[in-house]
Amino acid sequence: MATTKATLTLSSDIVSDTLSFSTEATLTNAGGSTGMTQASGLTRKTITFGSDYEDSVVLYRADDYTADGANKVYVKNTSTTATEYFEILITGGGGTAGAGVTELGRLYAGDWCFFPWNATGGTKEAFRATIGGTWVAGETWEFDGVLVTAANTTLADIAAQIDAAQFPNWTTTVASTAVTFTARESKDAGTVATATADIVIVQTGGSDATSVVDNATMGTKSLSDIYIKPSVHTGMTYETMLFHE
Repeated sequence: MATTKATLTLSSDIVSDTLSFSTEATLTNAGGSTGMTQASGLTRKTITFGSDYEDSVVLYRADDYTADGANKVYVKNTSTTATEYFEILITGGGGTAGAGVTELGRLYAGDWCFFPWNATGGTKEAFRATIGGTWVAGETWEFDGVLVTAANTTLADIAAQIDAAQFPNWTTTVASTAVTFTARESKDAGTVATATADIVIVQTGGSDATSVVDNATMGTKSLSDIYIKPSVHTGMTYETMLFHE
């Protein structure tokens, strides 16, 4: 069994009696004694924005990790300038009205944090596109910036071609003439895909090629993606590591 231990040692002269204590925890999976075996690896990155320090970057997306797990996050501000800080933010219903994020706290120069993370993801938008009608080889089907050209007139073959394509924002599965699309990330897009608005078919030779969309599921945003935002835009460096199930 893998063993990972986190130790905190605190000493202070903030009170008349010297304060000094140390505590240690062995990181295990949720609800058990099995040692945590996965980690993201310690990384260091410098954020430099051209003009707007209000920009932030995603540290970890909840969709990518185990919900209700005993995940632990480490973040450090490596700056040596006392006034520079990173805001640690988490998505959800609280925080600034309309922003959908809550500020967990700020890490000033040299500060670090180590905290538990539930990784509660959202709902990924999904829909099914069924290839129908009569197709002519050479006709095109386009979605999410990806163009697929029908190699023949067999509907199942055209569906397989679509499934084999690589979509930047979607993953796919295919069953006969039906291709199911699932968004790569959870988000509230406000609408779901429709044949008329999102899929473009260019017909030739008077064919009636169709791509009927149904079985659509509305997406919802993640409740706990972790973001980091610098206080200046000229360049700040952070370290981070995630221990996860």
